[in-house]
Amino acid sequence: MSTPTSVYTARPATFDDLEEVAVLLQRVFDVKKSADTLKWKFSGCAGHLVGSTVLTSNHKIVGFLGQIPLRIRVANRDILAVQGADVGILEEHRRLDAFLNLLLKSVDDLEAKGIALAYGTANAEATITLSTLLGQPTVSRTPLLVLPLSDAVPVSARTTFPLLTRLFAACIRMVERGVARLPDLAHDPLRVIRLDRFDSRFDVFWERIRDDYLILLVRDARYLNWRYVEVPGVVYERIGIESTVSGEIEGYAVLGLSRRGAQVRGRICDLVTPRRGNGRAAHKLITASIEWFRAQGADIADVWMFPHAHLRFPLRLHGFIPRNTTRGRFQANTLMASAALQLQCVERADNWFLSMGDSDTV
Repeated sequence: MSTPTSVYTARPATFDDLEEVAVLLQRVFDVKKSADTLKWKFSGCAGHLVGSTVLTSNHKIVGFLGQIPLRIRVANRDILAVQGADVGILEEHRRLDAFLNLLLKSVDDLEAKGIALAYGTANAEATITLSTLLGQPTVSRTPLLVLPLSDAVPVSARTTFPLLTRLFAACIRMVERGVARLPDLAHDPLRVIRLDRFDSRFDVFWERIRDDYLILLVRDARYLNWRYVEVPGVVYERIGIESTVSGEIEGYAVLGLSRRGAQVRGRICDLVTPRRGNGRAAHKLITASIEWFRAQGADIADVWMFPHAHLRFPLRLHGFIPRNTTRGRFQANTLMASAALQLQCVERADNWFLSMGDSDTV
């Protein structure tokens, strides 16, 4: 039985395609993105497109599969991986041969460029996720914690946290406020600072934390500036913790705001301290984050943090509650047979450190 020739052609995307891709994505998702935003996003840390693919019919782009190239440290070595981000095909062209052409050409491109690892985070609104098309198994649900900040949040969400732990968290906040009011004679060796950019100290910080977890996105100054400073059209609040003695960085947080209906949601997009560092750094960062959210009028704050992560405990002490409020999921797999044995660890959630900023959802 012969297979009919497809009317579709798939090929690697180029920067010149992005104006047309922006129009396509707006038609599919009803979200407007500029070509500059797409260029920033899909060139990632590589500076060029990797795995992003367009589908054409009669020389017009009718589909797009977008992937973000990122550096990931896996088992003490740095590799180039891709994060699946967007897949869209115009409604009148959603046929099996169209999807297959788009997917197979993308996989061919990834293999030709030696990409061994792909991962993705699917949100609740996604009907067909790129991770599913790539055959990525689900590693876990997205590990969401929430903190009610106002009376606009239902009472049930504000009272389900254990009383003893809430009292303990209140004691911690009282002590921190008291320490902040002490005279300079009781000099605090840790100081909260606002970050305009991530300077060379963050390269040194990355060297400290890079092997804290078996799998961790490379968080050097180059990546952090690309992700949280140079992003078009998005403004993040960036705070750090520095030693007043050495000037070294002891941790940082990246914060954002979103609106869902009448509710303002604060998001801890990234929160990082050394796994075996000064525990007070985490508490000071979380306290500063909550204070910023309150100042912005946020009704609730949320953060992704796996149960095995060292930052989960201080977040819980500050009142963040585990919530299954999303059907979101985290998926990852190896792309090449030669890499499968070496990268078996990627399919275990407890090997990863994952934050909201490691997705394209914030």
